[in-house]
Amino acid sequence: MNWTGLAALAWDPSGGDGHHYDIDFIKPILEGQNGPALDVGCGTGRLLLRYLAAGLDVDGIDTSADMLALCRAKAQTRGLPEPKLYQQAMQALDLPRRYRTIYIPCGTFCLIIDRRQAMEALRRFHAHLEPGGVLVFNLFWPFGEGEALSAKPLGGWQEWGPLWDYPQPDGSLMKQTLMRTSFSRAEQFFTAKRRYQLIRDGQVVAEEIFDSNERWYYKHEVVLMLERVGFNDIQVKDGWSDADFAEVHDSMVFVARK
Repeated sequence: MNWTGLAALAWDPSGGDGHHYDIDFIKPILEGQNGPALDVGCGTGRLLLRYLAAGLDVDGIDTSADMLALCRAKAQTRGLPEPKLYQQAMQALDLPRRYRTIYIPCGTFCLIIDRRQAMEALRRFHAHLEPGGVLVFNLFWPFGEGEALSAKPLGGWQEWGPLWDYPQPDGSLMKQTLMRTSFSRAEQFFTAKRRYQLIRDGQVVAEEIFDSNERWYYKHEVVLMLERVGFNDIQVKDGWSDADFAEVHDSMVFVARK
C-alpha cells in the first residue's frame, strides 16, 4: 500500500499528528547517537517534523509521493528547514548519507510480504548505518487486540468490515474499511483490500481502494534475521517502553546495533 490520494489526506486528521509513545522513545536514542537519522516510512512527517523542530538532523523516505508532498508543505508552514525526503522503498534503500540511527515506526516493516525482500531491507539498513549505529523499529504482536490472530480481528473476511471513521477539518467524514482476501498462519501473512470513502452530507463523494497486505513476525524470528545481517546487542521491548516484551503486550520494539 502506497498511502496515496485519500489515504494520504486521511493520515493527519486520523491521528497522524497526535502524540504517541514512539515519539518519546525514539528521541533520546537520536540525541544519544549524536548524528544524522533516517525516518523510514516518514509519511507526512509525524515524527520527522517534531525532531527537526527540536534541532535534530533527520532525513525521510516513503513510497508515497503524496505523503512526502504533505510533509514538505507542513515543514514550510511551520517555518522548519526543508527536510531531505526521498521516494524509495525500504528494500531498495540507496541514499547518499550514512546514519547514526534508522527508525521505522507504525509497524511499517510488516508491509514487506516477500521474505527475501524483508532480509534485503535489513541488509540495506545495516549498510546505511555508521559503525555503532542503531536500528529501531516496531512490529505488532499478531495476537494483540484487533490484530490478525486475535479473537476479534479488525476488518472483514471476504467482505468489507469496519476499521475507523475519521472526521475531517471541513466537517466531512473519511470512512476506512478492510476486506481480508486470503490468510495463511503457516506462512504468516494475509492479503487484503483497504477502502477509503469520503462522505459529505451523508453521501459518498469519493472512494479509493488499495491493496493492504501484511506479514507478521515473532520475537526470536526477527532476532535471528537481525543477527544474520550483522546486528548485535539486540533488545526486544514492550511497545515503546523500557519493559521487556511479553505476551500481554501489543507491539514488539526491536533495538539493534551495528
